[in-house]
Amino acid sequence: MAVDNVGQPNTVSPGPSDPGAVFDAAVTGAWQSEWTQREQARDQASASGNHALAQHFQNELDVLRLMMPGAVPEAVPPKVADLPQVPLPLLQHSATVAGAPTKQDPLSKDYVVPNTPALPASEHVAPEGNSLTFVNESEKPLVIEFTANAGEADIPSMTLQPGETMVQTFPERWSGNFRSTAGDGAHVTLGEVAFNGGVNGDQTFYDVSYIEGNNARMTITPSEGGPVSGTLDDIVSAAPESIKARDQDGNLYGIKKTTTSEVFDDAVVEYYRSAVEAGEGYVVPKDDVSTLGTDSDSLTVRIA
Repeated sequence: MAVDNVGQPNTVSPGPSDPGAVFDAAVTGAWQSEWTQREQARDQASASGNHALAQHFQNELDVLRLMMPGAVPEAVPPKVADLPQVPLPLLQHSATVAGAPTKQDPLSKDYVVPNTPALPASEHVAPEGNSLTFVNESEKPLVIEFTANAGEADIPSMTLQPGETMVQTFPERWSGNFRSTAGDGAHVTLGEVAFNGGVNGDQTFYDVSYIEGNNARMTITPSEGGPVSGTLDDIVSAAPESIKARDQDGNLYGIKKTTTSEVFDDAVVEYYRSAVEAGEGYVVPKDDVSTLGTDSDSLTVRIA
């Protein structure tokens, strides 16, 4: 699967006998079946008054939408009894840039998400609203690119110098992924996030994924502290030569992806399994335990 299509069915137009079409249809059907089962379980729990169980199944639905947004229904208000239906407020940003508006409609086609200035760690103040704080712990400049899920606002790329910290804010309910552009773009570590999920819309889901490969060491954690996804350990040096990722000039930059649109590379999967602990990151699409959740809307991303 192409980097830009993570979480989406294969978009290459197949021929009549191309097995990719059959594979994609099967995958989409499986995701939709998983969705329907959890949706029914959520509604049954809600109808019986078991709101804790309804919350559990709603969280699983949010995870499915994050993992496979093209194969499940668009986001709708949760069907949980006794929850007040409150209109979503407009997203407010602190005026950190001269002349920047303090209130914008995230549904507007003219909506622009501003970058806050880079701040030294000792002076960093937690931003208001949904945010990712990026920390460049490498010795080279890093370019971070964002890919929004369908219907979400585009986020501009950012460049961090060595040792620099920068904060990026996001609209309400934004979901998508981000990556470093190091290497040739063929095999990349992905950070994935979905804000304002759960029954009450107050949970953030996040994970580091190695399904598309590894081109940077990355961790994601709530800014106030909490479960860590990903690792900053060097998992490249000890990897077998056959699974290392090199650019067109032969320079080593990471590890290959675990799968194409149809076939798992068992050697790559096995190595990631030995290097990345369960719950630390996605190695194959069914690693659901690796999607972490927090009631914080501020996460810290460290990249080395």
